[in-house]
Amino acid sequence: MVVIKNTVWLSVCRTAADLSGLVLFTVISRRYGPMGTGEYSYAFALGAFVAILATSGIEQYGVRQLACLKNPREKSDCWQSLLVTQTIQLSLGLLILGVVTLTGGQSRASPIVILELTIFLVCWGLSRTLYVPAFAAQAMVAPAFTELGCRLAGTSFALAMCLYKSIPLVFVLAGFPLAGLVLVVLAFRNAKLHGAAFGLRARWQEVVDTVRGAAPFTVCEALGQFYMRVDLLLIVFLLGKASGGWYATDIKIVEVGLMPLVLLGTAAYPVLSRSAAHGVAQLAPLSRDFFRSVLFASGWLAVGLYCLAPLVLTRLLGNSFQPAGNLLPLFAIVAVFKGVEVVLYRLLYAVRKQNTYLGALAGGTALIVLLNYALIPQFGATGAVFAVLLSSAVVNLACAFALRHEISRSLFGKNVVRLAFVMGLTALAVVGLRTLELGAWQVGIAGCLLFPLAALLSGLLPNPRKSPLFA
Repeated sequence: MVVIKNTVWLSVCRTAADLSGLVLFTVISRRYGPMGTGEYSYAFALGAFVAILATSGIEQYGVRQLACLKNPREKSDCWQSLLVTQTIQLSLGLLILGVVTLTGGQSRASPIVILELTIFLVCWGLSRTLYVPAFAAQAMVAPAFTELGCRLAGTSFALAMCLYKSIPLVFVLAGFPLAGLVLVVLAFRNAKLHGAAFGLRARWQEVVDTVRGAAPFTVCEALGQFYMRVDLLLIVFLLGKASGGWYATDIKIVEVGLMPLVLLGTAAYPVLSRSAAHGVAQLAPLSRDFFRSVLFASGWLAVGLYCLAPLVLTRLLGNSFQPAGNLLPLFAIVAVFKGVEVVLYRLLYAVRKQNTYLGALAGGTALIVLLNYALIPQFGATGAVFAVLLSSAVVNLACAFALRHEISRSLFGKNVVRLAFVMGLTALAVVGLRTLELGAWQVGIAGCLLFPLAALLSGLLPNPRKSPLFA
């Protein structure tokens, strides 16, 4: 039940924080229009990329290592090497931050806006490293609430500033850097409560081994962020900030919807890592239930994006965001593809095949850049969505092939067929209901209720009481 408890609280806190971010995104969209939305999204994308280079990789590597170690001395040595590696990486990240701030330019986003969001995101990433001892011990609830409190503080300040008329965006976002620094202080305290000693006493060879072990995770997250944002960056460059604002709105909705799936992977990661260390026989039932759970949730999200999200979007943001609503049905398919990727990369990390995911992601990134340059000028934002779908399919197929010894092809295929059947049945029901004299809201709600019932009957949703992952 620990996995369920951690997943629930991680999801509750992260969803609450993301909803507050979505409220801020909505207020900025209504207050500053597509131009302001594009600037905010562009600065956030650059800040996230810098934060990944400065802090990422160590959390994924550290949780897996500490979860599998039992000797206190070995855990202490591992933690010290993680601290030294983080210090080196953070120094390089701060150097990159300086370069980005100086070269960010005034045309697409204010350098100060970029700096504010980047400081917050770097601090957030640093706190994830400091939470490694807690996450390895599956004590994830306190970190979740701490992150929620700090994010709500930054968002609340921004919303309060938005009450003033004609205030520049740079003043609206001024509370985020302070919130990030407070988060780092609280994460430091949490690490000490979990017995983590602070110092730079690691041996050089241990640091080298840690750098080698964490580097693939860092590069994966950096490539993954670029892979997720390159379409937005190119749309801003090729079509302007307004088009970027519409596209960023759809991305934000999909990301918020996928976040509980990502957090399920976070909660299950220590268990999957320990099981993988004991062989395929122990990992197989856990990976099966993990895969089925994420397929169910991503399929349900896709139905909501297709049926209800377009109706909510224009009412929430105004008619100027109608182009964003027109793209949401395509983003429903993207949600399924990204949900599958959540499962595959977590399993690759657990079985120590992170380099395989890195290779697949590198190929997918190269492909998405080429496709975006080819499709955006001709088809606009629709071309960018198709580029995401094609590149995601390539990444997923490469990852699934690499896991063919850990996940049987029949298990993978059967559950994908189950999902396709349930989604097809739901789609037919929605099309049939639309021929009747029913409102769009009634049809959308009916589709969202039908999907989980069909998934339950088809066996797509595992029984939590009998599941080896959740029990």
